[in-house]
Amino acid sequence: MVEKKRALIASGGTGGHFYPGFALAVELRARGWQPLFLVKKEDIARPALEEADFPYAELDMVALPRSLDPFRQAAFFFKFLKSLALARRIMSDFKPAAVIGTGSYVAFPAALAARLAGIPVYIHESNARFGLGNLLAARFCRRAALGLPVQDNPFEARSVLTGTPIREAFRQERARAGARAALGLEPAKFTALIFGGSQGARRLNAAFISAARILKGDLQAVHVTGRKNFEEVQAAYAEAGLGGESGLKVFDYREDMPALYAAADLVISRSGASTVAELVQLKKPAILVPLPTSAGDHQKHNALALAGSGAALCLDEGPDFDNRLAAAIRNFIGDPERAAGMSASYARTGIPGGLAAAAALADLVEKDALI
Repeated sequence: MVEKKRALIASGGTGGHFYPGFALAVELRARGWQPLFLVKKEDIARPALEEADFPYAELDMVALPRSLDPFRQAAFFFKFLKSLALARRIMSDFKPAAVIGTGSYVAFPAALAARLAGIPVYIHESNARFGLGNLLAARFCRRAALGLPVQDNPFEARSVLTGTPIREAFRQERARAGARAALGLEPAKFTALIFGGSQGARRLNAAFISAARILKGDLQAVHVTGRKNFEEVQAAYAEAGLGGESGLKVFDYREDMPALYAAADLVISRSGASTVAELVQLKKPAILVPLPTSAGDHQKHNALALAGSGAALCLDEGPDFDNRLAAAIRNFIGDPERAAGMSASYARTGIPGGLAAAAALADLVEKDALI
């Protein structure tokens, strides 16, 4: 019996960090590899790994504290050294042919342990700016796979633009007419899709409610509020006189995001890496509103990666945000060719589609790790 090739994937922390590693593991397993995940203790990734029958080990890691509190600093370094020792032991026992980090807290100790063991290291950075874990891990990597172009990339010579994996559900093509009919929307009216993601949706929600009041009657919209903001948004719409038959469909959460995208002429959202990867695959015109508190302002850089080619509009929060958002949406309603032009502009970004990204990552690992 031929022994399977082994890959250790340091992933998790957030969905944006976890899913690229998970998609890579699925692809590698289909090619005969045996993946093992390294995640932080009590990570959000655990249920998905258990459901997919992927083995995993846990490191008791925390983020590097921004505070100069000596006790927090000491606690961080203690946990880091403990995690590094455990990672080295895992390398010795599991003997992977490659170690891949996708940007979580565990990426750096995994990369360092692999380097000390002489095992090839790879990273995947889904954002247009390196996160701290990947920035440190990349010092040891053989290849850095990028979801988006990274400006002033210190690892340019080792970088390959692969795109960021997205869910297989996006592979099925959906017709606009059918998607709108299923949602109870008018077939020919300008339609916006609004969602904020798991962080920072409240300000975007409020701004769109204000814009919808200004644009009442000129558009219909599907608004995914996030579960924690659903009741607040519903009440705000009712107060603004936008309930009932106003053409607004409000949901706390929807699993069938590909169908919602299909129904939309315009997407209004934050600019997390997963959202940007979905927009690239679907070539959807978008108004991107970066989360101001994103680490390293990475959401702003993500938005600019699309806006620079004309595929999206980057709209910062700030003074008069509600009116600026309403004006931006009105420009789309009044210029039906604008959205088509923005869709065509995706070709100029040079960013690969997310449905091919997992295979591109696996190709990278297979090509180099077995040399």
